[in-house]
Amino acid sequence: MKSLEGKRVLLVIPKFFGYDQEIKSEIERRGAQVDVLPDRPFNAPMMTALTKFKTGLVLPFADNLYRKLLVQYGASHYDIIFVVNGQTLSSDMLGSLRVSFPNARFILYMWDSMENRKEVVANLPYFDEIFSFDPQSSRQYGMNLRPLFYSKVFECPAQQGFDFHLSFVGTAHSDRYSVVNHLSQGLEPTLSTYWYLFLQAPWVLNAYRILKPAMRKAKREEFHFTPMEKGELRSIFMRSKAILDIEHPNQCGLTMRTFETMGAQKKLVTTNALIAEYDFFDTSNICILDRKNPKIPKDFLESPLAPLAPDIYRRYSIEGWLDEITQNCGHS
Repeated sequence: MKSLEGKRVLLVIPKFFGYDQEIKSEIERRGAQVDVLPDRPFNAPMMTALTKFKTGLVLPFADNLYRKLLVQYGASHYDIIFVVNGQTLSSDMLGSLRVSFPNARFILYMWDSMENRKEVVANLPYFDEIFSFDPQSSRQYGMNLRPLFYSKVFECPAQQGFDFHLSFVGTAHSDRYSVVNHLSQGLEPTLSTYWYLFLQAPWVLNAYRILKPAMRKAKREEFHFTPMEKGELRSIFMRSKAILDIEHPNQCGLTMRTFETMGAQKKLVTTNALIAEYDFFDTSNICILDRKNPKIPKDFLESPLAPLAPDIYRRYSIEGWLDEITQNCGHS
């Protein structure tokens, strides 16, 4: 474990299903003091929409908030300025941080593809080190490829019993409903499944019925309109033999779900064919689906999991992830 004893860290990160708190806690566990600036800090519907579609209009408000928080923290120095995504971190603010904390090491980690975060491109020169979970972004912008991680919540020894051969919990964006629907229809009736397709509100379903031909006949009872709590999600994981992962069609980086499945020592069924290029790929544990014609061999869901080497589990844990991100910042 890389020690950060005595370091002061400024962490700029969006709130995202508790992962922001887990990253902060892991940094603190290594001995650092952490101050947080929230990326995408505004929750009002109009500001959320502006952040997504017209980010430039939000930046002055974010800058003002960040300056107030920095005064409140009163830090005379930072050793590390660690930015995750940085969607609402302006070039002006980054330049000001560079001047105010000239000895800090500036690190950027992108857990979204640059294709979806083009406003961040202009900020890349401010960073000493840049990482991305996305192979395409890494190649295009000269970033270090570093996949995501699983948190301690999903760390679990292999279990023999299960309630579901296959489960899926996630937002019903893009073609996910179509994939789940086609897959479900093609599975052997003896195989047990659990599906939790989330939508933000019933009106979203009505809009999708108009916009997405595959969802014209979708029934309201097939969806949930309340996000699943992390504890319940973990319970579904632990009661499943295999987890279904359907990445966004425009994304080539591996999802957090991929690594949570690894940490929980479950099998993975995924539409991301690029997973075959990673060091943990094993056909005993991972089934790659054709998202247009998704089919799973029955013996895949009935055969046992093949354990991975301890160093693989370590690398893709949150500890291994932070070790790599901060490798030039701390003490071994």
